[in-house]
Amino acid sequence: MDRFAGMSEGLHKAKSGLIRALIKVEDNRLTDVVIGGDFILVPEYYIDRMEKALIGAEASNREISKRLEVFFENESFQSPATGPDDFARAFAAALEAQNG
Repeated sequence: MDRFAGMSEGLHKAKSGLIRALIKVEDNRLTDVVIGGDFILVPEYYIDRMEKALIGAEASNREISKRLEVFFENESFQSPATGPDDFARAFAAALEAQNG
């Protein structure tokens, strides 16, 4: 089975590169999240941690933004010229595609 089947995509061009957010929503909750693109985030394995931090979130811009802010505050990684708002914009576009 293709993991990406049924996922909605959102894109945001941040200063450090393109952010691609793929989401799957069931019962108004994020059940699967894939973050990709050509942005800079070091160490890279924090992308996996960010994805896991979003699983189970309510499928709303507010909830996703809040979780991203908490993630950026509590984790120790480098993401030059890219902040939680940049990722939130990619997820907002994915939510729009999901509902559109």
